[in-house]
Amino acid sequence: MADDSEDERLLGVVASALVAIDEIANLTTLQMPYPPVVQRALDRIALHCLRRHASPPKSVPELVRWGYQRPLGKWPLRLPCDVYSLDEYLIDQDAGVPTALCHEVALCAETDNPFREASRQMSAMAGLAAERNQAAAFSTMRGVLAAHPVLTNKLLNEVRFTNSLGTLDEYLGVFYRPIGLEYQLDGAVHPCANCGTPLRPAAEQSWWCEREECRSGQAVSPGKALDWDAEILIQGSRRHRQFVSGPDRAAQRIASGLELPGVRVRLWPVHGPGDLLVDVPGEHTWTVMVVDWHSPALLGKAIAAAVDRHGTDSAAWVVAQHRTRADPGYLEIVRRHAAMADGKPQVRDEEGFTAMVRRRSEGSEHA
Repeated sequence: MADDSEDERLLGVVASALVAIDEIANLTTLQMPYPPVVQRALDRIALHCLRRHASPPKSVPELVRWGYQRPLGKWPLRLPCDVYSLDEYLIDQDAGVPTALCHEVALCAETDNPFREASRQMSAMAGLAAERNQAAAFSTMRGVLAAHPVLTNKLLNEVRFTNSLGTLDEYLGVFYRPIGLEYQLDGAVHPCANCGTPLRPAAEQSWWCEREECRSGQAVSPGKALDWDAEILIQGSRRHRQFVSGPDRAAQRIASGLELPGVRVRLWPVHGPGDLLVDVPGEHTWTVMVVDWHSPALLGKAIAAAVDRHGTDSAAWVVAQHRTRADPGYLEIVRRHAAMADGKPQVRDEEGFTAMVRRRSEGSEHA
């Protein structure tokens, strides 16, 4: 983002390169000349190391090794300690893929509005739905994407048959692509029993789920296996799953928790920003942005940027509950970094926001 230091911007360039490498389906094609985003990262970190009298990575494979062998505190970078935990990695040591933090750093480096960039595909679909008067179909599609991180070709057709997607039906397949071999084990793909995301085999006969919520304090368990020959499709890119369809699961929980007398909730409106519109007639209407970030500091900075540059100061920012359960200080860090914006954005977790709306609705009933 615009106010990052030179070293933070370099970290963002490296994170973007690691994400780009991970998205290459066939790594045997990763050879010189490298993709521009990868070559630029290697050149810039090498020059930076020489200026700091440090030994640079001599190749792209060595740069990748830095990602899982060196915590951020061991990189030749001066990073603000109130933003970055220096014991964290850019590549997960168990799965060998970019961490959630790496994806957040990359996203923040690539745009001055991370929320708009991450949801660009959904924003275009919302515009199409508004143009075709398909608001209900758009909300249904978002629900389908939140519920089905992975599908077989047969299940995709069943989803189309059982859900009213209207004229948006033809676009559902755009959000899915054939799954990669890295998810295959013994002729099957194993979705997570908790969230449905396909698992990766990890060390010592264990499983790794990309959703940090599923790995928090418990062993990851596989659900019903999908046969490899069933034409398995995975939803979108990791960025879409992490920043859009993952938080959409939290949005559904919030909507369910607000099924109360005197409260009106609309999921995924096609007009304007926000994942929910929550209305207590005669009291208040909230435009709710649901977020689920690994780094509370980067989340706060992203909120500040959105408020300062794009006028979302009236939104209520609601953090997925598992973040505050894992870190009781999470909201305080988000608020501190978000307070750099004009207007001091409202930031709560799921339970805090739901409780506030419940109090307002009860006050409205007694008025």
